Amino acid sequence: MFRIFFWLLPVIDVFELKRILSYYSSLGINIPKRHAQYGMLERWIGYLPAGLVLGMLLDLKMVFIIIAGIFALVGPAEFYLMYRGVGPWKFFRGKSWTVVSKIFLMEAYNAIGYYILGALIALVIT
Repeated sequence: MFRIFFWLLPVIDVFELKRILSYYSSLGINIPKRHAQYGMLERWIGYLPAGLVLGMLLDLKMVFIIIAGIFALVGPAEFYLMYRGVGPWKFFRGKSWTVVSKIFLMEAYNAIGYYILGALIALVIT
């Protein structure tokens, strides 16, 4: 049953984008729809295939270690840039630390889900 949720993650993300943006808006962050669509595209053509390739080349334990390592290295820098409102995250400028951290953690959870989904697909097909 648990695997079914991993398979449904991208489908839920696609059909619930409007609801996700509505929730972020209730937190006081108006994320442009185009930005959210590009983020979804990034997950579909970046995170999912990366998890798939890693899952084909390595065992699942090593995939989790690599994913945790990447997020430990990149996560703090990305959070800082989001909080400062730099680059594609201009709409975060001036927002509170707690609101930005909520959204950052939800998006990180989602990205990790795509990596893991790719790795699980690799387990199924290999």
